[in-house]
Amino acid sequence: MCDGTTRPTTARQPLALGSLSGLCIAVSLVSVVAYGVNFLAHDRMPPRSISTLSVALATGVLALLTCGLRRARRLLAMICCGFTVLSVDRFAHSTATDHAAMAFLLAASVYAVPAWPEMKVVLSRGRASAMVERQEHHAGLLAGELHDEVLQLLALTRRRLDAARALDDPRALRAAMDDASRTLDEQAGTLRRIIATVSPATVQGRGLAESVTSLAGQIAAENGLVVDMDVQGDRPHACAGDNGVNLAVYRVAQEALTNVVKHADAQHVTVTLVCRDDGIGLTVTDDGRGLGPNPPRAPEGYGMQGMRWRCEAYGGTFAARTAGTGGTVVRAVFPLRSCRKSRSRGGRGTPPPPRFPG
Repeated sequence: MCDGTTRPTTARQPLALGSLSGLCIAVSLVSVVAYGVNFLAHDRMPPRSISTLSVALATGVLALLTCGLRRARRLLAMICCGFTVLSVDRFAHSTATDHAAMAFLLAASVYAVPAWPEMKVVLSRGRASAMVERQEHHAGLLAGELHDEVLQLLALTRRRLDAARALDDPRALRAAMDDASRTLDEQAGTLRRIIATVSPATVQGRGLAESVTSLAGQIAAENGLVVDMDVQGDRPHACAGDNGVNLAVYRVAQEALTNVVKHADAQHVTVTLVCRDDGIGLTVTDDGRGLGPNPPRAPEGYGMQGMRWRCEAYGGTFAARTAGTGGTVVRAVFPLRSCRKSRSRGGRGTPPPPRFPG
């Protein structure tokens, strides 16, 4: 029986490896910075041998974890060897070890050019593993919802039909068939809702503003909430982000409203969608219980992480805080592509990031 919360052990392995890889990368970067600072300070700081050993150990472990990426593994092995020789040189003070270390690090610098595409995969593996874990989690939730809502009711309907047929009573059979027809209609609606949750085609068909408005109305009707929808901006009916940005905004709105239903114990929700030439802003405010006294110290759940990742994937920002009068304020800002490109060029005249009220 799948309840949507059980995950196989193999689903946790990529996340563990990704976390270990991220830790090795962080140790390597910190140690390299410490080594450089100590070098410039003429050894007035703690011994450089600690930094060199840390880089050697971290890159060595990372090389062992890098499977299937030969160039990245060779590059990490060169860096590991170079810093291992440097750590030995701190005690040996030999010209030969100096030359060997320089040879390894120079070879690594040259080899970094062809190995860079694979190194980008290594550097992003932690985030990718976390995304895989999130997908596994949502797959479990989807399986649990199908099992609990659809499969069990269909099985119950089948038993009722079998029982009515065994009685050999036309009235009982007719009543069972009517009940089965109503159940099938209800489950067809359930399946449509699940399909719309997994793949909201309305975002492409209706446009973002209309889709978010429809989503807010649906959640209000299903859960007895009062949801006020406020669409503002230069072109409220177009919200002319590309499909990826539109879908990301829709998903953030969907997750924020779902969190209100599940956790906030709220009665009134305000959804503000601001569509401008330079970006799209979404704010969801409720009058519920809020995030608690110390929300930054609490670990983010899948919902908060998912909303944050969607914003960061498109160069945007995400924030969730407790409102001054109680309740929670979730705010997401997505710069549009043309704005991101102009900002990436830099220089004078670069437009500032999009700013939205609230």
